[in-house]
Amino acid sequence: MNTTVKPELALQDLLVKMSIDPKWSPEIKDGKFQRTVKKMNKEELLQLNVSAFHSERKGRWLQILAHLIPMFSMGIPLLKDELKCSSDNELMETDVFNEFFSSPFLWNIEFSIPHPLGYGKGIEKATAFIYFLRSYKEMLPLKLVELFELEYAIFKASYKLPSKNTSFLVGKLYKNTSATIMKTKYDVLSVIEGCADFHELLPCESFYIISPLNKTYRINSDYYHLLASFEEGHETDDLTDGERNIITSALKLRILCANPVDIEEQLIAPKR
Repeated sequence: MNTTVKPELALQDLLVKMSIDPKWSPEIKDGKFQRTVKKMNKEELLQLNVSAFHSERKGRWLQILAHLIPMFSMGIPLLKDELKCSSDNELMETDVFNEFFSSPFLWNIEFSIPHPLGYGKGIEKATAFIYFLRSYKEMLPLKLVELFELEYAIFKASYKLPSKNTSFLVGKLYKNTSATIMKTKYDVLSVIEGCADFHELLPCESFYIISPLNKTYRINSDYYHLLASFEEGHETDDLTDGERNIITSALKLRILCANPVDIEEQLIAPKR
């Protein structure tokens, strides 16, 4: 099989990279873009209006932000406050977003969830952003990162339709790939519920489950540790009666399932 990349395709990828990634800016002397176009014998691409280019690039940055805001409707404004930004334009110019626009998480479609209608990966940007934040979390307040994590879990649970069939409490069970079993050091759910002010949150260890049925629940530590043991699969034969009651509830909420691969295939509609 011929795996040679067509020149026009490589050029298209280069131009897209240039239009978003600040490390590929054409005005950087002997930078990545300049070196690449010289190797491609496309030096005429260096003759561009830099001011117009920057305006277009900012527009693309704002488009990416527009994709993120619905998923992180509480986290993004708080991040803006944390970085002391008064506008979206200022936010786009911060080191946080400049690093995100250059990060492999944004450019690798594996850091995205397959579209529920079968369009493939790479459409939603929330997954790329949460992976980036995890790599950047030492630079941000923990409770802000935890709020982003909870908002992402709620988005992920709602992005795919849940399986219509509940798995039975028999044999080996797994955590559903769309569900999240979560432990935090701050009760960030109270912020989403409107019961607490984010800036006044004090440490309070909390446990949540986020169901693909668009439901989020607080749970206790025993419930959390039991469900977390199913992350990589767990046999159900030796469960106590109390544990079986918990697992039965988790199955109804689609937190657990018989085979996450099968569930994944059920959730993705075939392409037409």
